[in-house]
Amino acid sequence: MNRKLLLAAGLTLAGAEPTRAQIIERGIGTREPIAWTSLSIGWFNQNPLCDGESNACWNFASAPQWRGTLEFPMGRGATIGGAATIARVPLIYTGGPIGFSGCPTGCDADANIMQYFANLRIGGGSGFHQVIDLNLGMTVFDNFRATNGGAQLGSGKAVSNFSFAVGYGFAYSFTPRAQIMLLQDYGLVISKRVAGSTNNTAQQSTLRIGGRYGMGN
Repeated sequence: MNRKLLLAAGLTLAGAEPTRAQIIERGIGTREPIAWTSLSIGWFNQNPLCDGESNACWNFASAPQWRGTLEFPMGRGATIGGAATIARVPLIYTGGPIGFSGCPTGCDADANIMQYFANLRIGGGSGFHQVIDLNLGMTVFDNFRATNGGAQLGSGKAVSNFSFAVGYGFAYSFTPRAQIMLLQDYGLVISKRVAGSTNNTAQQSTLRIGGRYGMGN
């Protein structure tokens, strides 16, 4: 009788091992992050641009830019999500709408440049790997202020223009959930046409470094 019980117990344990292994394997398989978030800082350059709506031309300099993203995995290392950037950029402001403060001969000023993008990121894996960022959305120019005295320039209304950008660089994964990255972005902003001007586009570029973290299971 005891031998039959021992044999039955042995068979039960033997059958339980594969089941237990399958449960462990499934548990490991669900540890992929459900979302990624990133924060980076870069050196942003916006080429000069004239705006027909505000009747002004903006000769921008360069400035630091912050960028944050929220992304969701699509498989094979690709993610899709959104990205937002902000920079306070110095410029020479020339012109301005009639009835509002302007600088007919040009004056030193600062403005906020914000970007809101739908983002597709391609590239992933352990160790060093290549990364491609595709961005499509809007660039918003706002809060133009004279450097001396802080007077508002223009009508005070934000100006939004269609934009797209492509980024390429490298990332390094410390763990399956933590990465650092270095990318160079090149973009183009398209504004409304200005009378007498054949060019209504301006290039953008950013060299940025940052970190990326996977959230959830």
